[in-house]
Amino acid sequence: MFLGIAFALCLVAAFVGIGVRRSRHTAAAPFNGTPVDPPKAASDFVLTDGSGAPAHLLDATKPLELLFFGYTHCPDECPLAMASLARAYRSLSAAQRARVRVVFVTVDPERDTAPVIERYVVGFDPQFVGLTGTHTQLDAVWNAYGVAIDAKTKTIGHGDAIYAIDGQGRVVLIYAPDARADDIAKDARRLAG
Repeated sequence: MFLGIAFALCLVAAFVGIGVRRSRHTAAAPFNGTPVDPPKAASDFVLTDGSGAPAHLLDATKPLELLFFGYTHCPDECPLAMASLARAYRSLSAAQRARVRVVFVTVDPERDTAPVIERYVVGFDPQFVGLTGTHTQLDAVWNAYGVAIDAKTKTIGHGDAIYAIDGQGRVVLIYAPDARADDIAKDARRLAG
């Protein structure tokens, strides 16, 4: 497990192209997630939501977006991350939830069609957004966020981080997929206002 988390932090550090501050409890970094210092601009893309309609990856009207990459047939880390996000989201007040968007992006577009991804995300919370698209569309998204799929073996993987994106469209925090819901919720309350 420790090696998986270490790998995730290395992957995210490569994504942002900068050092990631390791201390979670310093005066400069009072968050539970790992700060991205300086914050990195998040890339927006238009994909397909669970209803089959075009949808942006980022929503500029939300002060906080929590983004995770995975697949609906994942037996372990994906449901763990999504369950943690659901617990964190439900622990927020109604006003806070209105300011937070949780997005799941597939890494398995062949199986994760719009109806499949919709059933998956609403199983965690009806307000969660699931996004899919063509392999070509998603490849650009995966590259932008450092999500790798083994081209030789076609091994399906999942993202190794939950990204916290602020209202200015910047990745400001990252979490391991097994992050505690309480930690995510505490940070969400501060970031979402």
